[in-house]
Amino acid sequence: MAMYGVPVLILKEGTSRTHGREALRANILAARVLAEILKTSLGPRGLDKMLVDSFGDITVTNDGATIVKEMEVQHPAAKLLVETAKAVDAEVGDGTTSAVVLAGALLEKAERLLDEGIHPTIIIEGYRKAMAKALEIIDEVAVKVPVGDIEKPEEREKTKSEIKKILYTTLASKYVATPDVLDKLMDMVIEAAFTAAEKRPDGTYNVKLDMIKIEKKKGGSLKDSMLVYGVVLDKEVVHPAMPRRVENARIALLDCPLEIEKPDITAKINITTPEQIRAFLEEEARILRDMVEKIAGVGANVVICQKGIDDVAQHY
Repeated sequence: MAMYGVPVLILKEGTSRTHGREALRANILAARVLAEILKTSLGPRGLDKMLVDSFGDITVTNDGATIVKEMEVQHPAAKLLVETAKAVDAEVGDGTTSAVVLAGALLEKAERLLDEGIHPTIIIEGYRKAMAKALEIIDEVAVKVPVGDIEKPEEREKTKSEIKKILYTTLASKYVATPDVLDKLMDMVIEAAFTAAEKRPDGTYNVKLDMIKIEKKKGGSLKDSMLVYGVVLDKEVVHPAMPRRVENARIALLDCPLEIEKPDITAKINITTPEQIRAFLEEEARILRDMVEKIAGVGANVVICQKGIDDVAQHY
């Protein structure tokens, strides 16, 4: 494109453009290549992939969500499929590999229909009708999981047993070492869900997922995983003598510092004798001690401070 004899570049220099059937086939090919990469990691005989990033870090996995996140995809059509996989993972938590492989298979069939001269609009309409029929059949063949009153021990165990069957098909495809570890993880997941479940008036339950947090720590093994009925803070205590675990905690949340702040005004203190230095430090310590005593006076035994904590205050 030129304006007044001066060339204007809309696209980056060196960019190639395709259109029509050529562009359509290139998009289908890119999506199918991505599907072929993930296909070998699908199912009980699926193989692990070894991924090496630009920093040389190695990831070994057969999880579709992890694979698509680690891949550096450039083609726009393949990127669209990657975003689809990420959306499935965010919404459902599983099935990313199946979604990509299914999309690749649908595009492969669509390409054959294109070769027969069928217009893309007709193919899309056919797929939409097929999707509606598939959703209808899924509702017909779906197996309802009986969820009893989890507050009653007998019904709680029965519901737990049914949910375990579902969890096994999901967790068994992940990189979990032994059956005993798998069983432990399933118990933890179910107990966490039961704890965060809120009963509705109609007898069903709503699990508040935002009440469940997963904290990962390096070192140890999966056997060291535990379920904590409380709050876990992935922070260091400010003093080594402080406890790492507190039962029946009364927590004080502070958005102000536990230290003496510098005044906004410009001030100058003249100290001429050692006694004045001692008095100055003692007054600072008294102010900090008063702060700590006020917190202790309300019964708080855990203090979470958004700002700084003075070294002197840490020792009280």
